[in-house]
Amino acid sequence: MRLIIVFALPMMLGNMFQLLYSMADMIIVGRILGVEALAGVGLTGPIGFMFMGLVIGLAQGFSIFCSQLYGAGNRPGLRRAFCASLVLGILLSVLLAVSSLVTESALRWTNAPQEAFAPAVAYLSVTLLGGGTMVFYNIFSSSITALGDSRTPLVFLVLTCVLNIGLDFLFILGFNLGTAGAAWATITSLGISAVLCGIHIWRHIPELRPHGNDWRYLTWPIFRRHLALGLPMGLQGAVINVGFLVLQTALNGLGASAVAACTSVARVDAIAVMPLVSIGRAVATYVGQNIGAGLPARVCQGVRDASLVAVVYAFMAAAFCITLGAPLLRVFVGDGQEVVVTLGQRLLQIQCGLYWLLALMFVLRNALQGLGKSVITTASGLLELVMRCAAALFLVVPLGFDGVCLASPLALAGAMLLLVPAFFAWKRR
Repeated sequence: MRLIIVFALPMMLGNMFQLLYSMADMIIVGRILGVEALAGVGLTGPIGFMFMGLVIGLAQGFSIFCSQLYGAGNRPGLRRAFCASLVLGILLSVLLAVSSLVTESALRWTNAPQEAFAPAVAYLSVTLLGGGTMVFYNIFSSSITALGDSRTPLVFLVLTCVLNIGLDFLFILGFNLGTAGAAWATITSLGISAVLCGIHIWRHIPELRPHGNDWRYLTWPIFRRHLALGLPMGLQGAVINVGFLVLQTALNGLGASAVAACTSVARVDAIAVMPLVSIGRAVATYVGQNIGAGLPARVCQGVRDASLVAVVYAFMAAAFCITLGAPLLRVFVGDGQEVVVTLGQRLLQIQCGLYWLLALMFVLRNALQGLGKSVITTASGLLELVMRCAAALFLVVPLGFDGVCLASPLALAGAMLLLVPAFFAWKRR
């Protein structure tokens, strides 16, 4: 338990600082540019998170392969796996840049409110155009973490977080770029973080530093293993966010206040559950290294201890968010937006009540990913998608905003239906 907590703490802090990017964007956009601009940035969330889920899932899948090779002591294989991840990262960056050309059509498909449409297009186009910075930051930081170092990415991320906040004011207030300025600040900061991580790998991590022959020995089996682990995780992250996109489409029909409420809750919720995400990532690395080293008994012990830590934190986070829900939401929308705050409080209270279940889901899903059971985790993501889409299609129209509130409970229940029996079946075997 102590090992997992100590390993997860720097990742928690790093993820919290990474969230400060979007938090700074939302606070500055909401207070300076208005509720319509805030809703516009919120409209891009499901589409942006769909691509982000693909990127993060791929990077984590690549890093699990690296952690297994590291645990097995296969240093040449580890270097070649890292090289293969860089090649795949280039291809993914090109895909994101090309997808920026269709952002307007994609947002029209979601039935976006007209008053928030232009800010949404500006923000999403820039985000996807510079998506390569997000790709390589996640590949570099995940590879460093896979070898057991969760502190170094934190140092770089703190530095770039401070830079991001300064660039927000420069691009939005100084250059008057609107929501596009917030996007430029984020991708510029992530780009700097990626460069710093790359320099650190080259200078201080010889296990990952490519040799001349490593590039020549990049065979199809290496790419196939990367894709076997990374692609299901990436698709899982993308598919889960397709459910949010469908839900966003239904939510858009309820008006800008409802969109702004969900956008604000999403930011508060993201901060509250980020330690759970970090514990899950620590479990994935822990499981990958121990399976690579042939120590399955330690996997069971680690999953049990991590589950206890995650559930205890979940109850503490829920109590904090429920108690201070209204003040936290007003940080984003300011005074005089009581409709937004009231709707947001209702949604936040429901989601907080499920943090304990979310904690178990993160631990079990990442443990199965560390074991290489990507098919099971992808299937759980598909079931989560089905349940969220069902809420959007059949509950939002008759129940209004209450239908939106029921989406997360249904999605979590759907995911756990597969994860729990799958892990215990592996444990029995």
